[in-house]
Amino acid sequence: MRPVLLLCVLSLALAACGAESGDSAEEFKGAERGVASAVEDLESAARENDGAKVCTRLFAASLLTSIKEKGNDCAAALEDAFRDADSLDLKVDDITIRGTKASAKVTSGTGGKKKTDTLELEKVGAGWRISSLSA
Repeated sequence: MRPVLLLCVLSLALAACGAESGDSAEEFKGAERGVASAVEDLESAARENDGAKVCTRLFAASLLTSIKEKGNDCAAALEDAFRDADSLDLKVDDITIRGTKASAKVTSGTGGKKKTDTLELEKVGAGWRISSLSA
């Protein structure tokens, strides 16, 4: 059984049904663009069914630890979820950066299936990694 946290993370990548495809990172500049690019990388990895990339390059160590503590293989669980998805489109609506932490408001889906969530990210080296999600 997949942990609740992993299901929450997957809900962002997988809840989208018919959302507009496009690179919403282009709408941002500077550090905000880096945060939006991390979200776009999540979308791209989902389209490529590359759970390993998400787990090794896009998730922060704290999120991976939480997933592993629940006895789940991150990559396998993500790849299963990606295959089950109707659509994998995400749009970054807003970004707030506070030092080495950031929040990205992300919308998936359209119409009655539209859903907005917030991804939490942390600065790791020169890039941003997804550290948690709040619905």
